[in-house]
Amino acid sequence: MTEIARVERRSGRPRSEDADRAIIDATLDLLAESGIAGTTIEGVAARAGVGKTTIYRRWKGLESLICDAVAELKGPLPTLPGTSLRDDLLALAEAAARGRESARNRKVYACFVGEMARYPALAAQYRESVIRPRRALTQAALQRAIDRGELRDDLDLDVLAEIVTAPTMQWMLHNPDRSPTRELLEQLLDGVLRGVARG
Repeated sequence: MTEIARVERRSGRPRSEDADRAIIDATLDLLAESGIAGTTIEGVAARAGVGKTTIYRRWKGLESLICDAVAELKGPLPTLPGTSLRDDLLALAEAAARGRESARNRKVYACFVGEMARYPALAAQYRESVIRPRRALTQAALQRAIDRGELRDDLDLDVLAEIVTAPTMQWMLHNPDRSPTRELLEQLLDGVLRGVARG
């Protein structure tokens, strides 16, 4: 779970990992069924079989809980192999696609992306705690590729990070009922790399 969104653990009583798991699963279930607007602390507590105070001991509020629940689908930041830009970007693409294996999770992503614009505080928190670290990892991989001579050195890393991630994100946005295969991710990535590689 993201560190930025979590309330510091209170001293004394140990945390229940079972309760944490039940709360996250309940949040994801409600997001898939009812979207952000239909997800409430009361509904999560009832679905998870815990009291509202149990949730508030762990999260600052509903936005922090939703942010952590969706972020957990992605898992931790990937470890990049560092062998080539293609290998690094493929690891990042596979990480971006992680969590879409089940129909429930694909529904969560679809509703979250579709509704997030109406919740600016939630969107800002998700960008800071989930998107920003992944974007920094992408830019670091691109800079290493420039240093190795794989890419032209006149490229803007901010723009290039958008270019190399856009095809995968666009495909997933328009195919919410499917999970991309490794072969598809490779095809999307190779199409981009042919355009930015050093001649």
